Amino acid sequence: MAATLTEAGTGPAATREFVEGWTLAQTLGEGAYGEVKLLINRQTGEAVAMKMVDLKKHPDAANSVRKEVCIQKMLQDTHILRFFGKRSQGSVEYIFLEYAAGGELFDRIEPDVGMPQHEAQRYFTQLLSGLNYLHQRGIAHRDLKPENLLLDEHDNVKISDFGMATMFRCFQKPYFAPYFNGIPYIC
Repeated sequence: MAATLTEAGTGPAATREFVEGWTLAQTLGEGAYGEVKLLINRQTGEAVAMKMVDLKKHPDAANSVRKEVCIQKMLQDTHILRFFGKRSQGSVEYIFLEYAAGGELFDRIEPDVGMPQHEAQRYFTQLLSGLNYLHQRGIAHRDLKPENLLLDEHDNVKISDFGMATMFRCFQKPYFAPYFNGIPYIC
């Protein structure tokens, strides 16, 4: 079960086998430290997102990857992208996550128009539910933006990308807005 990519076809649309039985179908996106690829199980058709980070190219990403994996392991909520596992091969870290077939919320927002109010309210309510879950567990995401809010096949919000997330405790103030200084914050 080697993790090296081997050709399973020819031409630009060729798929590649990542691990025995799993096909590397396409690139879903790119971030500051790496790429996210779509893996499909040839027998079951199950789809999984795989985040790839090459620590040789991005040595400063090591702590971020470690922290992201640690935080993701703790989370199980309807509005948080599920974590399936991690593996390392050489300098490359692979993080296996739930595949959000609906893409990014960013792609649903029309430039200079936005989106219908009822849709925005539905997404916002789901986002607040996910944030409530995170904050109850002492986790601050710190990089919320439409590109990190994914949609599943049922059009439900999934908070993703915990690379900048951090843990906090009640009454710890480093991530509060300045206007909270001096005002007691009750968790």
